[in-house]
This record gives sequence, C-alpha cells and structure tokens, in this order.
Amino acid sequence: MSIFYGKLQLIAVATIALAAADVGLAVTQYKSVRKPFLFDITTFTTTLNLPVIDKLEIVKMSKKQMTTRINKSAQDETIEPLTIILAENEANIASVSEKLAPSEKVDELSAFLREKLKTSKPVKKGSSAKTVEIDSKGLELIDTDAFADLYSKTHHSLTLNSNELKKDSAAKGELMKQLIPFLKKKERDKILSKINKGEPIEISNELLPDFPRKMVGKYIVQRGPNCFHAALAFHGPALTSSSLINVKSETGYHRAMINYDELWRVLNQNFYEVDPDTVPLKYGDMMVFFDVPKDAADDLQHPVDFKWIRHTATYLFGGYTFSKGSKSPNTPYTVRTLADEWRTWKRYTSNLGVKVFRRSTTSVRANPPMDLVDWVY
Repeated sequence: MSIFYGKLQLIAVATIALAAADVGLAVTQYKSVRKPFLFDITTFTTTLNLPVIDKLEIVKMSKKQMTTRINKSAQDETIEPLTIILAENEANIASVSEKLAPSEKVDELSAFLREKLKTSKPVKKGSSAKTVEIDSKGLELIDTDAFADLYSKTHHSLTLNSNELKKDSAAKGELMKQLIPFLKKKERDKILSKINKGEPIEISNELLPDFPRKMVGKYIVQRGPNCFHAALAFHGPALTSSSLINVKSETGYHRAMINYDELWRVLNQNFYEVDPDTVPLKYGDMMVFFDVPKDAADDLQHPVDFKWIRHTATYLFGGYTFSKGSKSPNTPYTVRTLADEWRTWKRYTSNLGVKVFRRSTTSVRANPPMDLVDWVY
C-alpha cells in the first residue's frame, strides 16, 4: 500500500467519524432509511445457474490436527485445545465413552471423563453441559476416527459440466464477466479454454479465488478465523489484513479474527447493499444473516445494529455458498447450499433475516500490509 493511498484512507475514516459524531450517530449505524430484511430464501434469484455435478463429501479433522491442538495449545493461546461438550451425568458419560473408545477402553475413558468433569467449566452459566479438554492421555483412549466424526461436516464437491456450458454462450459470458474481480486473467483464460474444449472444471480448485481455494474442505487449529473473515478474505487479503479494518487484537484469538463491528464498518465503507427481491444474486455477493428483533423487522426507520449479525456466507452460483461455520477450529471451510445455511442458522436465531452486500470496487487484489493467513501453509 502506498503512503499516499494510506493517507487517503486515514482521511476518509476520520471524515466519516467526524460526520457521525456531528449528527450524534455511531459510524456503524445506517443514517438513512434502510432496505428491508429478507425472511424467505425462496424469493432469491440468481444471475448464474451453471450445469454442475454435485458430489456430497464428508470432511473431518485429521489426527495430526488433533495432536497439534493438544501439544501446542498450552504454549500458543491462539491454538484451541481439543475438547468435547459433555453433560455431567453417568448416562451421558457412558454414551460418549461407548461412541468414542474401542470396546476394551470404554471403562477407562469413562473414568478419564468423569475425573475431567470435576474441573471443567460449564459451556455457559447455569448449563449442566461442560467443555471437557482432551489431553494426550485421553487421546490414547479414543478412536480418532470416531472423534473426527463428532465434528465432521458435509461439503459439496462441484464439477462444472463444460460440455453443457459451452452450448450456452450467454451463461458462459456472464460467468467469465463475474470472475473478473476475483481471478487473474491467466486463470480466467485457462477456464475459458477448458469450457470451449468441453473439459470438466473442479470448482474448488479452479473457480474460487486464492483464499477459498486454499482453505475449502479444510480444518485449522487456530481459534479466531471465523465466517466474517472467510467472507471478506474471499475478496482478497487487503480487506482482512488492513490495520484500518482489522483493528482489534483479541486475547486468546488469532489476529485474523474479524469482529462484528469491524465487519459492519467494512460493509458500510467497501460494499453496497442490494435488494435480492429485485436484484439477482451474483458471484461474490456477501450474504449476512441477522437475528432481527421483532419490533425492528418491518420498521425501515429502525437502524440496523451490528450486534444482530450471526453469520456470513459468500454466494457462488446456483444456490451454492462458501463459508466457515464459526471461529472454532471444530468447523471447516466448505461449499454449502443456501438452503443448508438457512436451516442451520434458523436453529440458532429467533427471527432469521438476511441482507446481501456487493463489493463496490474491482480492486480486490491489493497486497496486504501483513500476512494474517499463516495457518494456510
């Protein structure tokens, strides 16, 4: 980033802050009548419906990742210990032990969990469930494949049917147009050549930008990188690495974590909101899921509070999205369907609503001032 460009950014941020203070509003609030929330995903339309072969895969964390979390979490607070959620009762202890341990080690694992529960903390205040840490001794009692099943997730492995797409010049042209802000010309030329030859294209390896291409289908060991970071990183490293955007460093979390207020600031400065009731979704659109208070759902004068945000996902095409489930290393980066996203977050919200934001510039490949994706390598 040039010094001149950096100064311009600082001036812009300062100007916005002064203007907000002058009218008595926070920077993170809308100042004008807002667009309505969408409460029904069946109303969404898309500009891209591509012919794909959809193979549903199960992704799991590896034994190496388990042992890394056990061995390094004590020295590196950003690495999350290996844990399970366990209710403090004999029935649950027995059930979990039978599920995780080889038959000859069930009793030994039960004794281990019973002892661990004595010093474990409740998941939340008043809860009977506790977060139990699994150490190296505990891992020796566990079938690691069975443990991996606890946190396994589904992932849609997509292959573009180029034989079909090459017959539809409008769809082919629209795809190539929408990829411009995200892929280099050399990458786009290769994709176009494969389409014209009718060669299959693996979406995860060839049709995603750098960050999601490296991360899709994978788990990490760090605590912090979350769905907000994944959605912004889809647009390139500058949005997640800039000290003007990723402002706060939280104790115990990887520096890459993006907070609610940081995400909201970026959306208001670098994106614009589109109304998916009237505007079809495009590749790279950010879908932001909110738990909307009932009294604010239909009141367009009510400002949106960033604290309502629960999740973000990046729209790809044809109802598919790219996202990470949470800030925990127990959730991987995956391609899901919009219906999957909706069902998941419907369970965790009282009144699920969504807004869609589109990047307002094509300058998405600027070099960041620091590398905050060290877990990739």
